[in-house]
Amino acid sequence: MNKPSDSVISPFTLKNDAFLLSPVITLLILSTFLFILGFDHLIQNIEATSNTPIDSSTLSDLIQKGAEMLNISRYEEALVSFDRALIIDSMSVDALNGKGLVLNQLGKYEEAITWFDKTLEINPHFVDAMYNKADALGELGKYEEAVEWTDKALTLKPVTHNDSNSKDLLLPNE
Repeated sequence: MNKPSDSVISPFTLKNDAFLLSPVITLLILSTFLFILGFDHLIQNIEATSNTPIDSSTLSDLIQKGAEMLNISRYEEALVSFDRALIIDSMSVDALNGKGLVLNQLGKYEEAITWFDKTLEINPHFVDAMYNKADALGELGKYEEAVEWTDKALTLKPVTHNDSNSKDLLLPNE
């Protein structure tokens, strides 16, 4: 005959349950804390480089400010504006392209090309990013590739005589 203790499974006690759940709860709390800390750290880094706190500026305001700072050669401020815009919308082709333009002006051509490529992944017909990528490639001495990108851009949007003499940087997504 079986003993009663052999056929009955003993229930978990509160102490055992708490012991089993404690590592899971601790891990969830820790991961949440680290996520919040990482995001806060990103914002603090951006605020530290700009000397002004992030406010509720709209995406278009930040892109416009970035373009204005870029056009007057205040590259660090332009970069902060475009980075702030990308926090609001990481898929903004204007902000991605603008960041690439700043990096191009700073002589960081390979990095600039990365941002132009991100722009073109989202909008393969963004002609200004094509021209900007061609410019960066030319700066790197990759002339054949630069010509290919210029040709692609020209097939979508030919440059007129007035456009080719323009001193403005190619930023707006038209």
